[in-house]
Amino acid sequence: MDTQLRDYPLTSTIVKLKTGRVQLTIIEEPDWFLDQLSRKDEEGRLYLPYWTYLWESSIGLALYVEKIGTQFRDAQVLEIGCGFGLAGIVASQMGAKVIFTDAERDALHFVQHNAEQNSVSQHADFVQMDWNTPCFNRKFPYILAADVIYEEHHWQPIVTLLHSYLASNGIALFSEPNRNNASGFFKLLSDNGFAYQKSTCPVKLDRTTSKVAIYTVRRVNA
Repeated sequence: MDTQLRDYPLTSTIVKLKTGRVQLTIIEEPDWFLDQLSRKDEEGRLYLPYWTYLWESSIGLALYVEKIGTQFRDAQVLEIGCGFGLAGIVASQMGAKVIFTDAERDALHFVQHNAEQNSVSQHADFVQMDWNTPCFNRKFPYILAADVIYEEHHWQPIVTLLHSYLASNGIALFSEPNRNNASGFFKLLSDNGFAYQKSTCPVKLDRTTSKVAIYTVRRVNA
């Protein structure tokens, strides 16, 4: 196991899919790290370590990726804000070549370990990337993003990233737990040349069932 993972209290969980399952190594007490890893950026905005949680939105996106799985065979996929990597791992199981990205290096240690224990690391790359400063010179037919639009100051950088990285006929899949402010992000998408369709995926986590929103985003007139 990666020595970086041993800095955290670890636990293992199984995410059950219709076609199989994904085993994830995750942080056992993420609430404790909410204070330990919080910090302010140069503009005084509070940074919170959201990546230390397994969110219901990541499970919802993984289930949706499995549902349309045949589309991912041999596809090039970019996952932004990958966290523990669940959605990208499922895409890899469906036959995709996935580049997992996150701004936090420790998150990438987790996702690389999780990819290895699910036997998909040979189809994956792991890149530390902040979506404010994207680092690729290419486009992708698929972009995955689970619960990345919780803060408004992230919206424009993510829209700019889509302009740069989404192929002309590509699809970006966003998931989020039906927050009230989500409509503002998707209005921004519409104002910037993208169209979207919304569906709902029920997700059971910690004995609670939530309705996760899944958005399929395309360029207008692609």
